[in-house]
Amino acid sequence: MMVWIASRRRLAGIVTTALLFATHGALPAHAAEALVILPIKLLDTSGEPTDQASQHAERLVHLADSLAADLSRMGLYRATVLPPDSLRQACPSEDIACLLEAARARGAELIFVGVVHKSSTLILQLWARVVDARTGRDLFSRDLNFRGDTDEAWQRAQGFLISQIRDGTLDRR
Repeated sequence: MMVWIASRRRLAGIVTTALLFATHGALPAHAAEALVILPIKLLDTSGEPTDQASQHAERLVHLADSLAADLSRMGLYRATVLPPDSLRQACPSEDIACLLEAARARGAELIFVGVVHKSSTLILQLWARVVDARTGRDLFSRDLNFRGDTDEAWQRAQGFLISQIRDGTLDRR
């Protein structure tokens, strides 16, 4: 009986602490940082005869939008997507200095840069970086492989990337 009462008190304390953190907006230290997601690029060297440009364009937009929504919803960052048209207008050459400035102009403290490489019908690689908007230095870097060029495969890759960002530590050195 005493063990049950002690366990119940401990649970009540944990719940109370969790509610205090929730009501006072306690989030990870980086949660207040604004993360701007640059348009994700595709490099297709698969040589497939079927033109999949429209499907890939949709998947790239969906990937960027979903990353922003998930990272914001989880309280990890205040994430937004820099629309491709805005970026093309601001940085037609897409040089690094211009990309950093365009993201900073949108309030970025951090910038997400992503490239998907499709090397064959079934093999894709996602290079993902989170960069300090002030210095251009990589703070987070992952090279992820995924199999299949379907909506489901891309969604699984995105879910895994989110877990890597969530569980990863930004290199602040």
